[in-house]
Amino acid sequence: MAGSPPEDPRSALERELYWAKEATPTSRMSTSETRDALHDFAVLMRDDEKRMIPGGEPNLAARKQWKRQAKHRLFRLFRPISRRYDRLLGDLGELSASLADRVAVLEAEVSRLREELERREELDRGVELERPEELDPPEGSA
Repeated sequence: MAGSPPEDPRSALERELYWAKEATPTSRMSTSETRDALHDFAVLMRDDEKRMIPGGEPNLAARKQWKRQAKHRLFRLFRPISRRYDRLLGDLGELSASLADRVAVLEAEVSRLREELERREELDRGVELERPEELDPPEGSA
């Protein structure tokens, strides 16, 4: 290959496995799993921003060498435009990961408050059971 170095077999296999697997079922993910996935996405976008040709770019694959080289040249020509979107996607990923971190903290806080509410309700029920006569007014006072 005259214009580009041969592709690493490991990265080719990783790319094929990535595109072959099912999309992540986001409805079944916990908050921490979602947060981790968003962190991974942000890291991937930051890495792609720094590369001239991002790893695993499916549109650059071709069976014929001349087509692959032509695609690489066009990609390099337009890379300054698409690099901006990689940066914006990286920013979006980091903001989303930050939001996921805050959601995890809020879920823990809500859990703590629910436990405290249940504890207080149990205490209130115990107090009501101890003095039910005190709440009833005397018969002659009404």
